[in-house]
Parts: sequence; structure tokens; C-alpha cells
Amino acid sequence: MNLLERTINIGEGAFYSVFGFVFVFLGIALLILIFMLLGMVMKRINERGEKKRKAAQERAVAASPVTTAEEGVPPEVVAAITAAIAAYYEGEQVRCDFVVRRIKKI
Repeated sequence: MNLLERTINIGEGAFYSVFGFVFVFLGIALLILIFMLLGMVMKRINERGEKKRKAAQERAVAASPVTTAEEGVPPEVVAAITAAIAAYYEGEQVRCDFVVRRIKKI
């Protein structure tokens, strides 16, 4: 039988087309599942990193208090400057982990 003389009946064509559709659908579903799981894992990793970063920041703030007594800047001025910076960053809708270490008069 010659290859050109071969005929494909409708049932066989329908089977191959349905098989192809199912195969592609399952492949796409598998890819979606993989990316969803990857997203969950990355979210948990980021949450743990934020917790560690906050704990490290709290330790750094507790370990290095603001030293302004020797520079002659009153604590009220330091509080006002810190509040102004925090209000500015809150208005910009950005996350900022700043710490006022010292203030010098210019």
C-alpha cells in the first residue's frame, strides 16, 4: 500500500484531535499548577525575610540609641525631624527603614 493511497477515516481523525486537545490542556494545567506553587513558596520566603529584617532592625535600633546630648541638639528637635521624615515617606507610599543616628548643625 502506497503512502499516498492511505486514507484516514473520520473516527481516527477525531480521536487524534481529541487526544491532542486533552494533551495540550493537561500540559497547560500542569504549568499553571507549577507556577502557583512557585508563587506560594516565594511568598513564604519573602514573609520570612521581612520578619528577619524587622527583627534585625529592632535589634539595631535598641543597640544604637540616638546620641544627641553631646552635639547640643535637644531631644524634641530630634523627634520633630524624625516625625517629619516619617510623614514624608508615608505620603509617598514607600517603605523606608531609616534610623536617625545623629543630627549635626550646619
